[in-house]
Amino acid sequence: MAQDIHAQRMIDLHLTSGDVVNDQLMVSDHEIETLPIYTDFFARVGFGWIMCCVILPDLDMLVTVSVPRAKERGPYTAAEMETLRLIGPHVEQALRISLRISNIEEAETVLRAALDRMDSGVFVLDDAGQSIYRNTIGDEVFPELFTTKEGRVVPVRREDDARFEALIAAVRAGEMAGADVRPKSCILTRRDGGRTAIWAMPVTLMNEWRIGTRTAAKTLLFAAPTKPGSKIDPAVVRDVFGLTLGEARLAALIGGGMTVRAAAGQLGVTEGTARVVLKRVFGKVGVKRQAELVLQLSSLGAVVSERETLPS
Repeated sequence: MAQDIHAQRMIDLHLTSGDVVNDQLMVSDHEIETLPIYTDFFARVGFGWIMCCVILPDLDMLVTVSVPRAKERGPYTAAEMETLRLIGPHVEQALRISLRISNIEEAETVLRAALDRMDSGVFVLDDAGQSIYRNTIGDEVFPELFTTKEGRVVPVRREDDARFEALIAAVRAGEMAGADVRPKSCILTRRDGGRTAIWAMPVTLMNEWRIGTRTAAKTLLFAAPTKPGSKIDPAVVRDVFGLTLGEARLAALIGGGMTVRAAAGQLGVTEGTARVVLKRVFGKVGVKRQAELVLQLSSLGAVVSERETLPS
């Protein structure tokens, strides 16, 4: 088998991107007449001369645009080599784009497989609020939670429209401000009357990846059903009722059945401080008694362990 001497000679010449060489710059006249690459391989396929332009020098390999031609046409001239030098950067750019697309598609495949293993529904919305990706669980629960209106994803229950729109708007506002990018949440009612916690976060927090589409992803949604009587997530309480996180932690413990004294002890505050905070919670939630607060919070339930899997 004829060894291609050209590659080794280009490596020996330490060529870089845009460098163009022909036979006369790589081998001697004697080698052209005696090397098997010329006398055997080139002769069999009808080649006689070659010129090469180096591209992608940052890869751990030699990549060139090589242009062979028949022997009777003679060696490549300086003018022809200049033409190849001008064409080379465009070929390099096209190849870089192809490699990048290939890498993106590979990353998308891995990411989609990981999301499909999640136990909660995952939805990705574009800037217009249209669904551009759903994981396996997301496909299953989407009809129970959402419908579409002029292509936009909206809750299946009209009474949840304002709450969902406010959630998306808050995430977009935090993203544009470049500040508050914590996951935000709200509660939506399913067709069957059950309740599901929805967390939303900007996709830019995930390095602006794209999932199975060439439309830019903007908002990432996670959905998991609530379970009345379980431990209540303070983050959900905070977002649903507009509390501070400290107020939400106390409210979640009270809603979970703790006494004020026990909740105060767990939070490391005095019972008196807890009662002052609880009074603020009553005002924000719109209740007057602890039993009413427990009733309000028990309808939320909890998203058991799901929030622990969300990106921070």
